[in-house]
Amino acid sequence: MWIVSLAAVAIGLLAPVSRSAAWGVPLTMFSWAMVLRAIIGAALTTLVAGALCMLAFEPHIAAAIGAGIGGLLAFSAARRSRYLRGTALLCYRLTQPDNQEEAMRVLDARLKVMTDRLTPAGYAQVALFASVPLTGIGEWRAAADHVERIEIDALVAPLRERVLQALATLRLEHGDLEGAQDALAQIERPAATEVERWLNATEALLFAIQGNVEEALSRADAFDDPEDAAIAASYGVVRAHAFASMGKDEDAKKALLDVRALAGDEALIRAVRPLGPATELAREMMQ
Repeated sequence: MWIVSLAAVAIGLLAPVSRSAAWGVPLTMFSWAMVLRAIIGAALTTLVAGALCMLAFEPHIAAAIGAGIGGLLAFSAARRSRYLRGTALLCYRLTQPDNQEEAMRVLDARLKVMTDRLTPAGYAQVALFASVPLTGIGEWRAAADHVERIEIDALVAPLRERVLQALATLRLEHGDLEGAQDALAQIERPAATEVERWLNATEALLFAIQGNVEEALSRADAFDDPEDAAIAASYGVVRAHAFASMGKDEDAKKALLDVRALAGDEALIRAVRPLGPATELAREMMQ
């Protein structure tokens, strides 16, 4: 039995290494809990398989068969959804200051490799998944770089609309108003209800920034669902830019106060980027 146990230990120790290689993530990014789960799972599988084989084979043969079964299952488990699971782990590490720099470097390299290895739809899903934590830590440029690599023409609804939404948002963040408008124009209208609501709010923001005050305020006034705090805050930013464009700074400040009341101080960032008539007012309120 000892030889079967030895095989179980060997396969168990190799399991986290196999997972690291399959996911494209350094083993140092794995938590101790993840490493232990991989070791114990592979070791137990090998041990049970080897013990059962001992009923019909010599111990050394049973150990070899058990190691083969345990190793194959561990390798198969490591490869299942490996791109998404590896990306998820790196995204989690992005939220931890001690690992953030290395996680950014590995994630960037990993996503570049995926553009050639995955289908356009597969890469789009991974890139969109990664863009959320990247923007959450302020890495808007990195998120935009990855999303811009998506082959939009190869996608179908609803994934295509999600990618175009992300592109418009990321381009707006960097003040690329023309690029944002181009992304919005590619979305088939009318879109799904939740997408259409977002489109109207984003278009209203563009109108407000570009000086089309009447259209911007018209769309903001037409919004009638105050329970949707995110969209309501977006329209509050629209009003702030529109009023500031008209020289009504007090009304713009009141609109920004309403935005802060709806969604907190972080919502004021929407009035800072992209740059617009109410940007300076928003910055003053954030100090």
